[in-house]
Formats: sequence, structure tokens, C-alpha cells
Amino acid sequence: MKPISPQLASEIADLVYEVRKPVASGRNDLAFSPKMLNAFDFDDTKSRVSGRSGSFISFFQKTSGFALVGHGKNQYRGHHVIAVRGSKTGHDWLTNGNVGLSTSIGGSAVHSGFNQTFGSMRSALDGLLSPHLASSMAEGVHCVGHSLGGALASLIGQWINHRYRKPVNIYTFGAPRVGMEGFAASSTSAAFAHYRCTHGADPVPNIPLWPFVHAPTNGFEYRLDTGTGISPGAHGMGDSAVPGYRNTARTGDWSGLRQNSLDYLRTPVRLDYERRMEASFSGYWADRISAALITLLKDAGYYSAVLLQAKIGTTLTLYDMLARTLEKIAAAAANFSSQVRGLLGHMLVFAGYVATRVADLTYSFIRWVFDRTTSALYRAVRQAIDRNEQ
Repeated sequence: MKPISPQLASEIADLVYEVRKPVASGRNDLAFSPKMLNAFDFDDTKSRVSGRSGSFISFFQKTSGFALVGHGKNQYRGHHVIAVRGSKTGHDWLTNGNVGLSTSIGGSAVHSGFNQTFGSMRSALDGLLSPHLASSMAEGVHCVGHSLGGALASLIGQWINHRYRKPVNIYTFGAPRVGMEGFAASSTSAAFAHYRCTHGADPVPNIPLWPFVHAPTNGFEYRLDTGTGISPGAHGMGDSAVPGYRNTARTGDWSGLRQNSLDYLRTPVRLDYERRMEASFSGYWADRISAALITLLKDAGYYSAVLLQAKIGTTLTLYDMLARTLEKIAAAAANFSSQVRGLLGHMLVFAGYVATRVADLTYSFIRWVFDRTTSALYRAVRQAIDRNEQ
């Protein structure tokens, strides 16, 4: 299916943040650009979709506008677009930190908070889309989103393909990982085209940590800048942000954008404890640490068992399970003990604990290291979301 341009996708992903605001009957308050209106018709009073986000605790939850649906014209006749907004309020960020697991429409393990929000939107989306996608003229759907909106766009895309058997193009900007390997694999078929855009220092695409993985499993991402390290400011969507996805995606053709391989998880990585000071708080090292954890579990023969346990449990207890598993692995053989020390040492330096040495390999210490690592990442992510609200 013909893609929309990077510029158009980024404009749509930015504009949809305005659907949080109530709309008066008969009024169209969104500032659609000429490019948008030349490609899609948006009826602002009828095509807004609300969703529920927040924690599992009901009194923290909040319902607000999450998405906008448009119908193609001119060169996009027969196409449809769903734009989903990202995290713009504290309530929404509770969803992002909600790291339980649930089952997606396709039967794969996904982030329960994202899936819960998608579930609250599904009925409204079905009502808006069914009359159009039932037509033989319907060619497919473009799903667009930034941050949490990108995660929801991925879930919506899988549901559309499952429900309507239509091809789907998914465009995400600074989106987190949505599900485990099964979800990513199911979204890597010929029915899907992925346009996953990142900034080098954006912390949000680095969470949740493994066993969550990005789709497509055999592809690449579009790296829109040359940023390094981790910087909350790199997550901004609007043209006033620096660098701002609206600015870095300002081109009419995907072929001119730099592509980054996603094969790092398939490359064995064994980390030497004595070289731990080489680590830094960066997306590169977040990926290296994930790859090293996978390598260790595979070397010790625990990889499949851990994945199975993760699928039937919850990531609220995943790090408990991983800590107990690494304790067993370290006790099994000297070479495994060395691998575990190397992994933990690099995790500590990544999280800023450069003076903390790995003195023992007990469950409690390993669990503490996982807590410090995830806390460092989520702290940067929360700062990124806060900046995006300004």
C-alpha cells in the first residue's frame, strides 16, 4: 500500500494531541494543514475517539480523546488513517508505567496498560471504520502515533488486519515497545509495513526492557537524527521541540532517511566485568545490555523457560523471576558466574552507580540492580513526557 510521506505522518501525529480538548457540536477546531486536507477528509465532530488510560486502580483512570479517523481522497482514495495521540497528561503516563502482560487480539503477549487503553477505544473505532472497510474500494489503513500513541497505533494495526483483513501501514515516532517476540513476529508479515522513527537520544523507544521487542523483527528503524546518549528533550514531537520529530521528519520521501538495523538482539554479547566502565547511559548500551541478558540465558539453557514464564505471568514479577534465574545460573559454573558479574556491572554503570561493585550474586542484590536500571530509564522517560507537555 502506498505510504504517506514522513512529513505528512509527523504532522498528523502532532495534530492529534489536540483531540484531548472537547469539541462543540458542528465546529471543527483542529488546524489541519493543506497537505492533510489534500490527502484525507476529517470530520472533527464525528471522528474523534475517546479512550481510558491510567493505572489498574480505577479511581486513577481518566477518559479523554485519544484518536482521530480520516478517510482518503485524491491519490489516497480508498485509504483511511487513524491518528493516535501520545502521553500528554499524568493520567496517561500511569498507563505507560503499567508493566503487566495481557493477550492481544492476535493472541500474543503485550503490555497490559497499552492493551487496556486500546480495548477502551475498540468499539468506537469499529463503529467508525466498519462502514468504510467493508467496502471493496477500501485499500487499507495508515495507523500513526507518537509515544504512547505509537504503541496504540501498533495494537490498532494488528486488530485492523485481524478484523478486516486489510493491509496496514504503521508510522510511529518515539514509540515504546508494545509486546514480546510473538507480537512483533505477527506484525512482521507482508500485510504490514512499518515506518518506525526514532531520535538517537530519545529514552522512550528503550522501554519496556526485554523481553519486550520492537517490530518488525527482521527490519530496521528510521533514525531521524544523530543524537547519542539519553536526553528527555529528544522525545518532543512538535516543531518547537529540539530536535522535534516534526522537524526531523520534514521530507517527502522515506528513501532519503537513515536506516538503523534492528539485528542487535541476534548478535551474541558477553560483557567483561573489568570493562564495565565503558558503559554509558545511552540507547546503545540499553540495547547491549538486553543482548547480553539474552546471550546469558541462551548460554545457560534458560532462555525458552524464561520466555514461557513471562508469557503466562506478568512483568510486574518478571524481574523477580530473572533475578532468581540469574542467581541459579551464577551458582552453576564459574564461566556463568563471570558472565552474570559482567552483565550486572555494566547495568550498574549504565544506571549511574559507577562506584558500586558486584560483591555477591544473591537474588536480593541482582533484584536491586534490575530495580536501579529500570528506575534510571523510567526516570528519563517521565522527564521526556513532562517536557512534551510544555
